[in-house]
Amino acid sequence: MLAALVASLLLFPAFNFKDEEMDFCFYFEPEFKEGRIFIEGCNQHEYMGHIIPVKTLFILLPYKKDVRSVEINVREKYAGKYEIEKAKPVIVANKKIMSVGSEFINEKYEIVGVHYARGYKIFVINLIPVSYRNGEVYYYEKMDLKIKLKESEENELYRGIEEDREYVKKIVINTWDAETYPEKKIGEQYDYLIITKNDFIGAFEEFAEYKESKGIKVKIVSVEEIEKDKKFWGEKEIFNDTQAKIRNFIRWAYQEWGIKYVLLGGDADINNSRENILPARYLYASCVGLPLGEEIEAQIPSDVYYACLDGNFNEDEDGRWGENSTGNEHGIEEADLFSEIWVGRVCADSEQEIKNITRKNILYEGNMEILLVGEFLGFGGIADWGGNYMDEIKDLIPSYFNITTLYDRDGYWHKEELISLLNRGCNIVNHLGHGWTTHALKMGNSDLDNLQNKEYFFLYSQTCLAGSFDNAYPYGDSYAYYTDDCFAEHLTLSENGAFACIMNSRYGLGMENSTDSPGQRYNLAFFEAIFKQNIYEIGGANHYSKEANVWRINENGMRWIYYETNLLGDPQAEIKYPGERINLSVEILKPLKGLYILDFGPIFKFINSTIIFGPISIAADAKSDPEGKIKEVRFYVNNETKAILAAPPYMWLWDEKCHGKYRIGVEAVATNGKTEKKSIDVFIFNL
Repeated sequence: MLAALVASLLLFPAFNFKDEEMDFCFYFEPEFKEGRIFIEGCNQHEYMGHIIPVKTLFILLPYKKDVRSVEINVREKYAGKYEIEKAKPVIVANKKIMSVGSEFINEKYEIVGVHYARGYKIFVINLIPVSYRNGEVYYYEKMDLKIKLKESEENELYRGIEEDREYVKKIVINTWDAETYPEKKIGEQYDYLIITKNDFIGAFEEFAEYKESKGIKVKIVSVEEIEKDKKFWGEKEIFNDTQAKIRNFIRWAYQEWGIKYVLLGGDADINNSRENILPARYLYASCVGLPLGEEIEAQIPSDVYYACLDGNFNEDEDGRWGENSTGNEHGIEEADLFSEIWVGRVCADSEQEIKNITRKNILYEGNMEILLVGEFLGFGGIADWGGNYMDEIKDLIPSYFNITTLYDRDGYWHKEELISLLNRGCNIVNHLGHGWTTHALKMGNSDLDNLQNKEYFFLYSQTCLAGSFDNAYPYGDSYAYYTDDCFAEHLTLSENGAFACIMNSRYGLGMENSTDSPGQRYNLAFFEAIFKQNIYEIGGANHYSKEANVWRINENGMRWIYYETNLLGDPQAEIKYPGERINLSVEILKPLKGLYILDFGPIFKFINSTIIFGPISIAADAKSDPEGKIKEVRFYVNNETKAILAAPPYMWLWDEKCHGKYRIGVEAVATNGKTEKKSIDVFIFNL
């Protein structure tokens, strides 16, 4: 009898996951604190003018499949009478953007869209486990999600290489479906592509030689050569400008050469044809309605266009590129929001500027100093002070870094104090304050040209306009242009200063009486990438910060920041750690391949999968070299942290209501912040 039961249970997965559909089940239990609803494993989301918890899902669709329909079945429970917190206004250019409030929230899900990452199709959806009707809150104790599928074609950018597969598996919850995508082989001839003008090819050769000395295969191509090759011309005039031709060439190089990084080696001064070497694509961002006017909202210079390579960014072929699904007549998302390659820009107008940034990248060593800089903002309450935002970054920084703060909150500081700290030398500068095209951190361009530092740093700043690499500034309902380059260009291309920076090409966005502003969300995600996700390459960290926020792209201001946070510098440059070198190893000891029943097993070890009935003890072994450097071991289920243990034995009992496919992860964390993670896919029934 037992043998027959086990045999029938082993067959169940084959019937549960058909080619025509995908099934997921989730359980929820809310908590109410100070006017907010919290649910473990959910994100706080601005939706219909309120802040509510949502279960964010990045679901990988199987190979050659697309979404035909979505069905949700729920088990509803009454929570009580509560006032749900209303969304705070976003502040831009001293104007407030108010969300449209609603007295009813009845939708069970919000479809963000289907996006491609390196040829893999990702369905982004937010489950909404609460409803709000006439002042009463209900929640869904259980939500069953059924995604019915239809046939589709292979994405033209699918390369089928292992590196792409592993990249995508870090994004999605159902990692096992990556195995439905076939392996391929491509001619990986180059890693790194530099696009510049003919006159600058010689100046970039030193940079290319530096990369080659590190084992990076580099190709330099001129924009003149690209423009002449009809292979990269568009069929329609709107897709046949210089920007489109460059992007078509990058797509080709990504597929044929295996390119991973692109450096755009030239300025984009739109008002000076001689210095508009690699023109920017201007993208449009207005979700609920920024109060700035059509001309300003549609003119965000964004190199996202050259990094996210699917689609054409203008499905309805109007003057607004990168609209969301409600902004164009076809009703689809125009922008591709997951990157294929990592992009940076050197806004050079001269060979000397190329030599300057090359030298700074070669000599950058990275010391132990991190500088957090906050100015007075005046956005009300906690949002008055940039230092309050910067304090949130402190929690991400490993303890062996030295942190220096320069906050107006603690006493007004002058630019001379900052210049002294920069000249002394630091590794990273993170900043929030007011600025302009030629002004930031209380300094002007002339101050940057006079910096004396020989230890070069990386800057991430949320200030307005200082990264406006087309030299634009708002003037009435449109833009005017400086002849002088923007602050970020002076910072990276002068003799000293920074080796790279990320700054806003248009207005930064704050939030009234809250540090949870659109700009801060991307800022936090960037440093989470560096210090928690081990993504040390600044191009990768910049794109991680964008992709981690895709689920909320249609909240007020989020698309705006996504587009305007450009990297000026080498996308492959790594933030260097000066701390102790520690090697880590971690292994999952239980469960292994086979069948587990009520925590007993494995039996039937010949099964090439892990099948679990009932609760299961997750056991791991973690070691460090040198010994004694394990800070903690973390346990994850579908990338959600479930337990953290500071000492062995590293074992945690997973006993939650769940059924279906899940990924168990175990991560060792060293005392210097380094991490090492292992994972296993399992099929579990625990009802």
